[in-house]
Amino acid sequence: MIDLAEVRRQWAKDEPQFQAFGRTVARRLIRAVQRTGINAAVSFRTKEVDSLLKKLILTPQYSYATLGDKVGVRVVVRYRQEVSRISSVAQELFSCGKPEDTAERLAEDRVGYLSTHIDVMLTAKDRVAARFPGARYRAELQVRTLAQHLWSEMSHDTTYKSGNVVEPDLKRRVNLLAGLIEVADREFSRLDEEFSRVEAIPEVKLLKALEGQYFKLGAQKGDTDLSLDVIRNLWPLYGKTPDEIQSHLEQVFAEKSAIFKTVFADATAAPRGRSAFLFQPEVVMIYDLLHSQQYDLRRAWTQHYPERELELLATAFGMSFE
Repeated sequence: MIDLAEVRRQWAKDEPQFQAFGRTVARRLIRAVQRTGINAAVSFRTKEVDSLLKKLILTPQYSYATLGDKVGVRVVVRYRQEVSRISSVAQELFSCGKPEDTAERLAEDRVGYLSTHIDVMLTAKDRVAARFPGARYRAELQVRTLAQHLWSEMSHDTTYKSGNVVEPDLKRRVNLLAGLIEVADREFSRLDEEFSRVEAIPEVKLLKALEGQYFKLGAQKGDTDLSLDVIRNLWPLYGKTPDEIQSHLEQVFAEKSAIFKTVFADATAAPRGRSAFLFQPEVVMIYDLLHSQQYDLRRAWTQHYPERELELLATAFGMSFE
C-alpha cells in the first residue's frame, strides 16, 4: 500500500520545481499563441497535495513517480476551429504524445465531456531540458473552447465522473444540457466563419483583420460595439477599399509592433489616465491616422468622441498633439 505520508513529504519538496516547469510551458504557449493572433486564455496549475493523494488512492496502479498529470496546462479558445491550430502550435513547441479528442470516446449518439488532451514535455534539444528532463517532467495540456470549458467546470464534480451513482433521469438531464452546449459551440463557430465572409459590411471585415493583429500583442479583449462604431466612423478617411486598408494596416502593425508592445506594457503597469480607446483592436488604425492624417482624424473624431481621449492616445505613443 502506498505510503501517503511519504508522498506528502516528497510533493512538498518537488512541487516548486513542477511549478517552475508549468510556468515555463505556459509562458512559451502564451508567446506562440499570441503570434497566431488567436484570442486565448492560457493557464497552468500543479496538483494540490490533497488531489494528488486522492488520485493515488483511487488509481493504485500508479505510483508517485508514474503519476503523469502533476502539472496541468489549459488553453481556452473561442471557436472550435481554433482548437486544432493550438494543438499544432503545441506540437511545434514541445515533444508531445498523440492528441486525444475526448469526443472520440463517445458513440455517435452520445454527448458529454469534450476537450483535447495532449501530454507535453520539453524536447531533448531544449535549452532547459537538463533542468526539466522529460522522463520526469510532463504536463497534461487541455485545449477547449469556451463552451466546452463551461460544460467541464459545471459538470466536473457532479456528473461525468460519477459512473452509475447518479440517477438515470439526472444523468439524462445533464446530457441534454451537454448536447445544447455542443450545438451552441458549433453554431458560434459557424457564425464566426460566416461573419468572416461578410464582405458587404466593411467595418466587420476590418475588425476581424484588426483582431488578428491585436491579439498578437496579448492584449485584453476590447468592446466589439465600440470597435465597430470607431471603424465605421474612421475608415472612410482612407478613401480605399477594406482590402486595401487591411493590407496597409497589416504592414503598419508589422513595422510598429514593438512600439505597441511597449505602450501596452506601460499602460498595463500604470492604468490611471490611459485612454479608454487604447485596449481596442482599432487602435492600430487610430495610430496610423494620427501619423498620416491627424487633422482629418481630429475633425472626424470630435464629431463622435471626446477629443481628450484622442489626445491621451497621441501622448501614449509619443506624438505631438497640437
